[in-house]
Amino acid sequence: MLLLCVAEARPGVLAVSALRYLSGMALVLPAVPAPEPLKVVQGATAWVLSIFAVYLFNGVTDVAEDRINGSGRPIARGDLDPRVAAVVAVAAGALSLAATAGLPHPMVWIIAANLVLGFLYSGPPLPLKDSCGGTVAVLCLSGLLSYAGGAVVAGSATYEGVAGSATYEGVAGSATVSAVAMVQMPPSLLVFAAAATCWMVLVGVPAKDLSDIPGDTAAGRRTLGVLIGERRSRQVMIAAALVVLAAFGLAVVLLEVPLVAVLAVMAAGVAAVAVAGTMPGAVTGRMAGTLAPGKRTGSAGRGARRRPYRAFMLTQHLLHITPLLTNIWP
Repeated sequence: MLLLCVAEARPGVLAVSALRYLSGMALVLPAVPAPEPLKVVQGATAWVLSIFAVYLFNGVTDVAEDRINGSGRPIARGDLDPRVAAVVAVAAGALSLAATAGLPHPMVWIIAANLVLGFLYSGPPLPLKDSCGGTVAVLCLSGLLSYAGGAVVAGSATYEGVAGSATYEGVAGSATVSAVAMVQMPPSLLVFAAAATCWMVLVGVPAKDLSDIPGDTAAGRRTLGVLIGERRSRQVMIAAALVVLAAFGLAVVLLEVPLVAVLAVMAAGVAAVAVAGTMPGAVTGRMAGTLAPGKRTGSAGRGARRRPYRAFMLTQHLLHITPLLTNIWP
């Protein structure tokens, strides 16, 4: 059952979420002493548990749409009871908060905020995933929280020292720790977080929507793919990838941040997304009618429509592996 829950929460997403957190840790290292390995692992566990809870809950609320779209995840194919998955999601959310014990206080709020965002994204009465703007807002905030979490935990020894020597205790001490956590984030982390978040939102959202248009249409959602259609979504995705690459390159040159290797990876990713986005694929049709229980439809052509998303995800993984390699093992 737990393996099915992990499959429903998308292992690739869980992996890149851990990499985001670790990237925040790696890119803050020039500004803080070496982090405590056990606390880094503890923070990563708390963060990934919160992402696991959020995506599992999303799967629980997406059953009908996923079946229309031909998804092969466990709930959609009938192998995992949504009620069981919901219980596991709640338990994982509670564990993610419990796992912050002993970490810097801001980490508690980071995990709590991510859980709240996850509920607002998928939960009733007005899930933010039903609109393009709501999806973008949630992904932006959650992405930035992941980098902040890694940076906060990496600098935990520094923050605790400041808090211990602070004149004021209690709330004032916590405020000092939070302020120091923000101040000590180096420009390379800020530029990387902005670029990677833009890549996730401006390229990833339209790429994922390409294979979900039938289900989103049936659910009454106003995603980009539903609003402008598959062909224009592909054009927007490729244009956005080029703009993000150009802006990232300009920031690397003007601010002289050591992210040239990351820039090269993104350039290769833009080429991959552009090629995948212009390859011929099945055209998404509008689907009407009701769906019989346990019936999966919309699988024809789904693989072709998911090519840009696969290229996006591969690039996203490599984008976050690169700063780990260059900052920890220079």
